[in-house]
Amino acid sequence: MGFTVKKLTSNKVLLIGVDQAIPYLIRKFIGEGSLPNISKLVEGGVIGEGLSCPPCDTPTNWTTIATGATTAVHGATSFYLHIPGEPFDYGLKIRSRSSLSRHCGAEYIWDVADKHGLTPFVLNYPGGWPSNFKNGVMSLLTWPLPESLPRTITYPNKFTYTKDSPNPSTQIIRSEEPNKFDSKSPLFQITIEIKNENIKEAIKFNAYLIDSSGKGFDSLTLPINFEEKWQNIKVEGWSDWISFDVSTIHGILPCLLKIQLLELARDGSQLRFQLTSVYNTKGWTTSEKFGEEIIRNAMVYDIYDFVKQQKVDYMIEGKVKSFLSYAGRETYTLTRAIEYSKKKLDWDLCIFHIHILDSVNHRTLAQLYEKSPFFTEKAAERAWEHVQTAYHIIDDLVGDLLKNCVDKETIVIFLSDHGALPAWRVVNIPLAFVRSNLLTYKWNKNDQKFVVDWKNTVAFPYLEPSYIWVNLKGRDPHGIVSPSEYESVRDKIIQTLYQMRDPETGNKIVHLALRKEEADHLGQNGEKVGDVVYFLNPPYMLFDARMEQLNAAEQPPDLLVKPEAYNAVVNYAAHAYYLPDATLGNYSISVPLIINGPGIKKGYELKDPANLIDIAPTIANLLKIPIPKTAQGKVLYEILE
Repeated sequence: MGFTVKKLTSNKVLLIGVDQAIPYLIRKFIGEGSLPNISKLVEGGVIGEGLSCPPCDTPTNWTTIATGATTAVHGATSFYLHIPGEPFDYGLKIRSRSSLSRHCGAEYIWDVADKHGLTPFVLNYPGGWPSNFKNGVMSLLTWPLPESLPRTITYPNKFTYTKDSPNPSTQIIRSEEPNKFDSKSPLFQITIEIKNENIKEAIKFNAYLIDSSGKGFDSLTLPINFEEKWQNIKVEGWSDWISFDVSTIHGILPCLLKIQLLELARDGSQLRFQLTSVYNTKGWTTSEKFGEEIIRNAMVYDIYDFVKQQKVDYMIEGKVKSFLSYAGRETYTLTRAIEYSKKKLDWDLCIFHIHILDSVNHRTLAQLYEKSPFFTEKAAERAWEHVQTAYHIIDDLVGDLLKNCVDKETIVIFLSDHGALPAWRVVNIPLAFVRSNLLTYKWNKNDQKFVVDWKNTVAFPYLEPSYIWVNLKGRDPHGIVSPSEYESVRDKIIQTLYQMRDPETGNKIVHLALRKEEADHLGQNGEKVGDVVYFLNPPYMLFDARMEQLNAAEQPPDLLVKPEAYNAVVNYAAHAYYLPDATLGNYSISVPLIINGPGIKKGYELKDPANLIDIAPTIANLLKIPIPKTAQGKVLYEILE
């Protein structure tokens, strides 16, 4: 990495991106004195609120923050991107491709910085992958995206070997190798074999039991790599990183792992050890060499245990308490990676994202909200404990970064992409469209589910994003609606949405439905935006942690026959389906915005909410580089001294 252009500024910017941080909770916990590090940022800087660009969700708004552009321009439409001309169900098969740089119609602030001789470091970010930096680094680390390779090839495991094991693969045997390790007792060996569905050829290597002092076996000797370099570890000790190439379903990949010796009998009759994950160092960082450096210098070895359980990238599978234990380790790894990159790269612009508040909120907010049917004093007490723990983890991250990465030249921006509202009623959009004869299904006997009958479908609903597409002739592969019928179909779509009612309360479900050109003021009038845009009233939402709910092209029978609204089972918060200024009680879709550093006002509160499209132009101003050419926001001059 070479610096080809002279740096223009002494300012540096660190953007701490915290998914689904909620202004009410930030202010509440600051007031209680439980967020000392975030409080320090507020006291010495500027605090305010920001408004998302619809859809108010993760891929859309981290892209908005990084580009200063609305959805109409950058085109990152939630987790499922439909490109006109493709079959409607195609985009539903590729979750998160909206985060790929090749689908973005806007310029990223980090690319502007890189072009002007600054060094960007972008970590764990739900947008802009992959980069093509000359000076900087982009790493996905714990946020995988399409068209990247997995960081983890296997998950960790513990093994027990004995002399009398009936399984040859876990036997301790007398070694026939020359005693080249200076063992005082005859050499014993084991063969370590690692395999799973991702590995085409099992990893195999020998390790040797060593008696180093003549008092019995006390250590294990392992290869550092397969070039006859060895290391010795004692009980409770960790090995150095062991490197090797692995034949995987993704090709030959350079990998690393560590081993910890847990137990070793003095007579050599038994030993136990554990392996970390096998970490691939290729295909999730640019430049790729830096991926290996992050693993070697920043990785917390047991980061694996919760990630492997998750089916959806922001939903908690299992107990929240277990997730929080994982989240603490993930946060520590991200912190170490940022600190290492600061020393190694001396970055001028660091932008990263962490998702744990989003995950916890989705499981808890309705339990905190007294008007929710899921609120009880016991449930609320437990939920508050989980939420507070999550915010404390974030506050610790802020504290570590302030201590180790922030100097007198660094401006810190603490920001989120969207807030969230308590939610507990799941809406069945496909059912409403079937009743209005806009959407038709046929039974697939082989798959035992209903699939769209495109020959008789007039309009197709996307749910994330909350867009409706007309099945238009000349544009869509299965189009049946003539251009002359386009407006009348859109009228019927809007009428159908407004007619939806909660069968238990009679309440109106859809807050706003409009043609996309009528939503231009919301940044929605783009080619990747649906023909009709709709927003729900809280506490209604479209997803309860079942992935099939998000694909209206295929519906299992139990979902299609549910009423137009029903109680959630897993998910108790939502955000993607509401307007940017929506609220419910103290909760809001708006986000906290905190800015602190040289040249920034101290102890100041913004008079009006900023828009997230204003962040990239403001960063450009702080770094004294051009504003991204497609940015639509303004510089927040109000924050400057």
